[in-house]
Amino acid sequence: MTGNDVGCFERITGGDGNDKTDSETKCLIERDNFVIDSCPDSSTLKINGDNDNMSPKVNGKVNGSLKTNGNINNTGRLDSTPPRRYDPTQEVIFPPELKVSDDLDRQTLMFQGPRVTYWRPTSFTHLVTLKHHHPHAKIIVGNTEVGVEVRFKNQLYRVLINPSKVPELTSVVVQGSGVVFGASVTLTAVYDVLRQQVKTQPEHKTRTFSAILEMLNWFAGKQIRNVASLGGNIMTSSPISDLNPILLAGGASLNFTSLQGGERRVVMDDKFFTGYRRNAVRPTEVLVSVHVPFTCQEEHIQSYKQSRRRDDDIAIVNAAMKVRMIPHTTTVHHLSLVFGGMAATTVIAPNTMKELVGCSWDDSLLPKATQLLLEDLPLDPSAPGGMVEYRQALTLSFFFKFYLSVRRWLSECVPAQVDPLTEDQLTAIRLYHRPATSTSQTFQQVPEDQKEHDLVGRPVVHTSAYKQTTGEAVYVDDLPRLENELHAALVISSRAHAKILSIDETHALELEGVEAFFCARDLPGEMNVTGVATMDDQVFAKEKVECVGQVVGVVVARDHARARQAASLVRICYQDLSPPIITIEDAIKEESWWGPWTIRRGSMEDGFNMATNTLEGEMRIGGQEHFYMETNSHIAVPKGEDGELEMFSSTQNPSGTQQLVAKALGLQANRVVVRVKRLGGGFGGKETRTSVVSVPVAVAAARLNRPVRIWLERHEDTLVTGGRHPFLCRWKVGFTPDGRLTALQAHIYVNAGCTLDLSTFLVQKALFTFDNAYNIQNMCVTGYACKTNLPSNTAFRGFGAPQAVMFIEDIISQVAAFLKMDPVQIQERNMYQAGNKTIVGYRLDHCTITRCWRQVMDTSLVHVLKASVQKFNRENTYRKQGLAVTPAQFGIAFERFFNQAGALVHIYTDGSILLTHGGIEMGQGLHTKMIQIASRVLGVSAENIYLSETATDKVPNTTATAASVSTDLLGMAVMKACNELVSRLQPYVNKDPAGTWKDWVNAAYFDQVSLSATGFYKNPCIIDFDFETMTGRPFNYYAAGAAVTKVEVDCLTGDHTILRTDIVMDVGNSLNPAVDIGQVEGAFVQGTGLVTMEELCYSPEGVLLTRGPGAYKIPGFQDIPCEFHVSLLKDSPNPQAVFSSKGVGEPPLLLAASVFQSIKAAVGAARQDHHLDPVFRLDSPATAERIRLACQDPLIHKVKLPTHKTTKPWSVTV
Repeated sequence: MTGNDVGCFERITGGDGNDKTDSETKCLIERDNFVIDSCPDSSTLKINGDNDNMSPKVNGKVNGSLKTNGNINNTGRLDSTPPRRYDPTQEVIFPPELKVSDDLDRQTLMFQGPRVTYWRPTSFTHLVTLKHHHPHAKIIVGNTEVGVEVRFKNQLYRVLINPSKVPELTSVVVQGSGVVFGASVTLTAVYDVLRQQVKTQPEHKTRTFSAILEMLNWFAGKQIRNVASLGGNIMTSSPISDLNPILLAGGASLNFTSLQGGERRVVMDDKFFTGYRRNAVRPTEVLVSVHVPFTCQEEHIQSYKQSRRRDDDIAIVNAAMKVRMIPHTTTVHHLSLVFGGMAATTVIAPNTMKELVGCSWDDSLLPKATQLLLEDLPLDPSAPGGMVEYRQALTLSFFFKFYLSVRRWLSECVPAQVDPLTEDQLTAIRLYHRPATSTSQTFQQVPEDQKEHDLVGRPVVHTSAYKQTTGEAVYVDDLPRLENELHAALVISSRAHAKILSIDETHALELEGVEAFFCARDLPGEMNVTGVATMDDQVFAKEKVECVGQVVGVVVARDHARARQAASLVRICYQDLSPPIITIEDAIKEESWWGPWTIRRGSMEDGFNMATNTLEGEMRIGGQEHFYMETNSHIAVPKGEDGELEMFSSTQNPSGTQQLVAKALGLQANRVVVRVKRLGGGFGGKETRTSVVSVPVAVAAARLNRPVRIWLERHEDTLVTGGRHPFLCRWKVGFTPDGRLTALQAHIYVNAGCTLDLSTFLVQKALFTFDNAYNIQNMCVTGYACKTNLPSNTAFRGFGAPQAVMFIEDIISQVAAFLKMDPVQIQERNMYQAGNKTIVGYRLDHCTITRCWRQVMDTSLVHVLKASVQKFNRENTYRKQGLAVTPAQFGIAFERFFNQAGALVHIYTDGSILLTHGGIEMGQGLHTKMIQIASRVLGVSAENIYLSETATDKVPNTTATAASVSTDLLGMAVMKACNELVSRLQPYVNKDPAGTWKDWVNAAYFDQVSLSATGFYKNPCIIDFDFETMTGRPFNYYAAGAAVTKVEVDCLTGDHTILRTDIVMDVGNSLNPAVDIGQVEGAFVQGTGLVTMEELCYSPEGVLLTRGPGAYKIPGFQDIPCEFHVSLLKDSPNPQAVFSSKGVGEPPLLLAASVFQSIKAAVGAARQDHHLDPVFRLDSPATAERIRLACQDPLIHKVKLPTHKTTKPWSVTV
């Protein structure tokens, strides 16, 4: 779920996770299409939409909002309705008539290309013969590993063999000793077979199977498991394989065959894996089958895994542990302890296994085992993957869980010798089971007398919803290929700070199909100079590079693959310059920054004199990758005369692209047209940084006079375009015993990267938002934009405000912990009231923050939640819950001169309307809202209005679509254009009041009246803030909201679950509750990623290590709140924007601070059990690593890291 995704598909299930039926409620909600199917027959509630046309019948006639035979309460919340039994026969299936015959599957296939030969044998003899003749051939089934290596690691395998049609490798045989799986059997099939065995065999025989099943629940995604094979998982020999530790601990054996060596049986043990992704298999051997044995009565086995994200993620550390007891005793007969993620291979803990044999499984075993484990599993401080202390702590935590699990098993086997576990201990070993998901969305209905065609205020389906869900929506790279079109690939720097000695493209140009290479020598003088706020960047790096990922050149070839291959062949010689500045601390040391800027009010001296207590602290907030669905894509098309160029670009800023392309080509802007149909997400990442990609492509197209297309691979886009700015805050606060904040002084340092980009405005936005919802009369906050040798960071949803809110909320939590008070008391004691002035001097005459606060406290029953959390924490040691309430107040506006917008409206003689404006649709529903506005003003049905694209030759000098102001500005421009047309048509309406829209349009046309009008709007209220006089009006108004979040933390691993979130958001009079609620939900979840799991890791040399979804994790389905309730504040019109609405794209993201603070509260509860200081530091994101290390229990204290001052860490915090 992302902030731009209005639609999602939710299944509300019962408490056991299964769908409710009969007397219980089963509800399927598909908000994209607004088809809510929750009741049969006369109680069926349907909200029908018509995609592009948005028929006025979309919401029917019931109170102007919803068409239904059921009941809707006066807030817009759906009432309970009778259920309809789920009928699986009605599920969509693949049409049998379209199935292809399997005749080809029984045939041997061979494809031979210039570099690679692919074989698909169908007989075992042919398979082993091929492997004999091609000993270095790669055997693939699902291609889930080799495909990654080829695509992203530039590996070349000359021969590929797919054995998926060889019967011997796809069979499954249940034997008396266990189950034998063919090596090509998919993981999905393995799961199905083992699940059946668990159901039918005695429990004691299938304990290894149960461990595998539990691990497969979290192994990749279903699509991967459907094609990935068991044999492939073993042969890949990954040190973080989820299955190999279980197979090794469970005593699995492997059967190999070669043409000349015959059959060979190998037991999986500590000698099987010989090195990183290497094993003891001979080059000509083929893995035929895997034997997974049954367990016996005296054996107990468990598997464990910890990753950055719970589902569909690779492990940080995993483990499998099996113990065999001497019958009828608690004495260890044999022990297997196998770990992944602790070395270059899957490893065992040999000394621990040996020393614990013969020991009794009691309290005396645990300290001995943990000490031995630390000795068996050392990690160097510079170990690849980092997180050294955490990984070692996980080995102890996993063993502790296993120790308790065995104790529970023994209490059932030999109850006279072992006491049952306590309820507290049982929670420590409880397998994760996500509670059933439930959600609610509440909004205000439109007035009963609102006209049927008037869609403003109604939950209208997104205009592109159906096209996006069916794949029909057209994005840049979906556009048809043009005649003579070429493909481009960027050549980027591999050093962070170095002089370019030479660039040699010879080998690249020798490659067949490569047309040209361009670099700085092809753009003389000022044509190579570019930038945003200042011209401090280059199209192509000329004399030196200032970050890893800076564009040095562009290769153009006949196809995408050839262009990328050629780009990798361009050789650049460097000479390293002074050590690069990577971290904020590096920049502070070197005083490398832009600014500073300081905002102040009151007297710091007086404020601290009034304080009876002071605290000082420091907090970091990491960066964030935009991770939009559509990576940078651009097509540059020369028009053949006068230098004209047409750009199809995935940008939020078409006019900015137009200007920079024109500058690089030495043209006037009127020769360059930029067109944008829609974006597959932007989040600010396509506001300025797209020019890093689009301008080089335009240069290549203009020089060659041929169309050139480019789209970046995910890892390229992540490396080149930058992301959210990392922040460091150092603060001091003064306060009274009752929690009144009397003074706050802070310095915020922002890692801007190697160019200024938008960092000036971002730092200032952070300063303007630092007070959040709190009236602190004496404040002084200074901001620095640190210049470092990283790719330039840029705009991201929230634009500095999320970090500011996180800082002030953390300061308040520290004060509360110091005073031993509930943070809510501190928050309420300092909260803004109507009539107060904010830190920028804005008078809050329409202050809704207290209304949002009170409503979310009431509707969430926060006092009940608080009591349940306190009770849970009293009763549990190894799991803790936390609760937090967070307000957010977000100023809405651009910098002064950006607050302008244009629109163009055409009416055709058939009555249809073509609407164009200067904004970009990137999933946030902007076009949908513009059609709603035009429909109301013109008084026509929305099905008559069409919005095709945004183009600089239709509406010039557009402001970037950003800052949550686009609907405000563009809506007013559309309104003005439509009002002008209404005034022109009014005489014909007066003359023929019984006529139709088409009648009036034709009458005006035959009377020679223009049916085309432009609309232009500027916001006259914005005054840029003067940091010398502390005066100005940087915001048009404030949006407000509040959230209550409850979480649960596993103190042994650092895992967390968001149990519940309630949000009340003030969006004014919502133009479209469906779109606005989708924005609230998406922004909140994106903010949750920022504060919990999305972590950018850089090497000490400035290389981004977390590129792409394999290493960088955004929230998944398991990470959204189990209960998620969103309400739009009713009766809160905003006189400052179109139809009394408010911007909604960014403000809800700030409420994710409630997730962070609730996690911190849970950690605080764990620390309290160990009598630790309640005032402690927790940086963001609150990853599992940070949570676990902050809990500081006796197991953590056992981990002692060696301190080598000369050791270079694997990654640094930037």
